Amino acid sequence: PEGSELRPARRELAAATSAESVSAMLNFVYSGEAQLAPQMVPDVARLARRWDLSGVQEALASSLSAEDGSLTPQVVAGLFALGEPFGEQLGAAARSFVLANFPACAQTEPFLRWPPKVLEFILKSDQLRLSSEEEALLWVAKWRNAKEGRDAAASGALATVRWPLLPLPVLDALAEDGKAATAGSFRSIVAEKCKEAKAAHLGLTDATNFAALVPHVRNSYKGWWAGLGCSGTGGAIIAGTGATCKAGEQPPLRIRAIRPHEGTLLFLDATSEPVRVLQWFLRASSGRSVAGEGSSVEGNGSSFEEMADVWSGPGDAFYVLDRDAERVVQVRSGESEIVSKGTISLERPCAVAVEGADRAVYVLDREGSRVVRFVRGRTSQVAGGTEAGSGPGNLNAGSTGRIFVTKGGRLYISDTLNHRVQRWDPGAKAGVTVAGGHGLGSGADQLNHPGGIWVLDNGTVYVADVGNHRIMKWRDGARAGVLAAGGYGPGDSLHQLKEPVDVAVDSSAGGLLIADLGNTRVVRWSPPAPPGDLL
Repeated sequence: PEGSELRPARRELAAATSAESVSAMLNFVYSGEAQLAPQMVPDVARLARRWDLSGVQEALASSLSAEDGSLTPQVVAGLFALGEPFGEQLGAAARSFVLANFPACAQTEPFLRWPPKVLEFILKSDQLRLSSEEEALLWVAKWRNAKEGRDAAASGALATVRWPLLPLPVLDALAEDGKAATAGSFRSIVAEKCKEAKAAHLGLTDATNFAALVPHVRNSYKGWWAGLGCSGTGGAIIAGTGATCKAGEQPPLRIRAIRPHEGTLLFLDATSEPVRVLQWFLRASSGRSVAGEGSSVEGNGSSFEEMADVWSGPGDAFYVLDRDAERVVQVRSGESEIVSKGTISLERPCAVAVEGADRAVYVLDREGSRVVRFVRGRTSQVAGGTEAGSGPGNLNAGSTGRIFVTKGGRLYISDTLNHRVQRWDPGAKAGVTVAGGHGLGSGADQLNHPGGIWVLDNGTVYVADVGNHRIMKWRDGARAGVLAAGGYGPGDSLHQLKEPVDVAVDSSAGGLLIADLGNTRVVRWSPPAPPGDLL
């Protein structure tokens, strides 16, 4: 209007803005182009937004990309260090980049200047790509340590860490580390969250919402498993298809039973007929026949007809169940001896276990309807009966059932055709269901033709859930199990299993050892050791 005075809009420079950034902005405004060093991008993006220069914002977004190397961890971390929006297009590109390359961005200096809300925003995302959840906690801790007075903000960021996704050994170590910490401190909060998260790995005895036991995983993880936590891979192949040795690729192995034995492993190998027992040396990634074809066993039990199971005993002895010959043979130092003589004759035996200083031999026989005990020439029936059934006093394990005996003679039976695992205490007239027992199915409280089992001293049972292609872990007294390996459909990827028929826990080798029959391999699932940087 007449008499009015035109004034240019007032622009303000941020205090930290460099002269080079301002010069580049002015060049672009007046000539339509500018040369930017990577470290200048965050400053220019901030000025473009504050001065409402949409053309500059669009030019930045179109000229920066991960493909040509102009969008780098340093640049993106610097953008997020601004703590404010920097344009819709560029913001979308930067978010995609940081979610896909977070560890690389977190190793830059600008990451240490991120505002707390930015850190929380990124760590909350399902799209965040990490190799393990330990990384999320590690970067929160490093961000906290970069500047004094960040304890409260870092404690808030801990809410973005998905604690049950951490491996159980890490949770144990961090919980122990925080015992001496001051109440309410960062370390004490970490310890408290670790204690709570352990329930997902151990299983809950009073769980009614079984789905709540399975943590919500990030998209980059292959899955979640009790003990192991989250992983970008899963298990590791130690024998058979996919494994290597000095001679190159190993041949397929059809392993039906696996037992830790004196620092090695015993495999019941059904790759070819007749079945044999292999002693497998982990460091050499190779084995030798110690019973059956190719072995040099001597003695009155050296001729085997059809091996059905193997068990590791004390003093370098092991025991072989010969189904067709209906006997159990002890092998020690190349000498064999029949150890299943007694008043009860075996009929169609399926599985064997040995326990105690007296080396009591337990045999699941009559096609899995009873268990017979042999010790020092005496024979007794300790579980089930002559006829198969589904009641608490009956068994119906079939020919693929397995047994496990703990110290003191507590007997566990994989009651395959009843889709449950039963525990029989010494002298009991009936069994107690400790896993499954809710019909055939794939739920957390169900099993589908369970095979091999392994029991810890605390009563925790690991079950090879053959029909569900998974290993389940059942805490003593639990109403449901938690997933320990596999469980993501049948397949040959490292995070999958296919018809796993047996499982063992090996304290010396570490983790779970699984006879992955459908994939003709043996795999080990081991939780990693706690990273030193976290402790």
